[in-house]
Amino acid sequence: MSGYTAIVAGATGLVGQHVVRFLSEDDDFETVYVLNRRNVAYTHPKIQQIITDFDNVQESVAELKPTHAFCCLGTTIKQAGSKEAFRKVDEEYVLNFARAVYESGCRNFNVITALGTNSSSMIFYNQVKYEVTIALEKIGFDQLNILQPSLLLGDRGDNRMGENIAQKFFNITKKLWIGPLKNVAGIQGEQVAKAMVAISKNTGRGIFKIASGDLQDY
Repeated sequence: MSGYTAIVAGATGLVGQHVVRFLSEDDDFETVYVLNRRNVAYTHPKIQQIITDFDNVQESVAELKPTHAFCCLGTTIKQAGSKEAFRKVDEEYVLNFARAVYESGCRNFNVITALGTNSSSMIFYNQVKYEVTIALEKIGFDQLNILQPSLLLGDRGDNRMGENIAQKFFNITKKLWIGPLKNVAGIQGEQVAKAMVAISKNTGRGIFKIASGDLQDY
């Protein structure tokens, strides 16, 4: 056992819930701290739940000393209600969490952004994800793993008609998404989580950006 200590933000989302499960089942991780805004039922003895306010997350993280941090925070403009509210979750809360764990001594940070993030994108979602990436790169983590999945597939527990249609389409046509097309195919949230945990245990130092097609290989 390697004796790693994980901390997860966004643990109730599509990817985050699977990240918690994979960490709990991984012998390299002794403790899994889960930051939530409300109580959630967990049954694994490794999991320690921390109820927190992401506006003041530093207070919750300061004494935990995690070795590996996993950020699965994210929403949509529709869910958030406005661009400003979306930015608060997908940018402010992500950076609050990253800076808090860095100050606590964590040097391995893993985060989900999105395929196609760039400063000139006409899509507001991708613009924000790009700005977050640039800010994270400046914090100073020894290893920063930036996962860039395409459309996330899986049961989110809510009704997203467009994503449900896309999921059915990708499931029917999945054998066609090979070669260069592999990178833009939809990807299961569970697969992204599996890749995220595996990648976090790489020993290299630096900033690593992992595209959607490569996440399929874990």
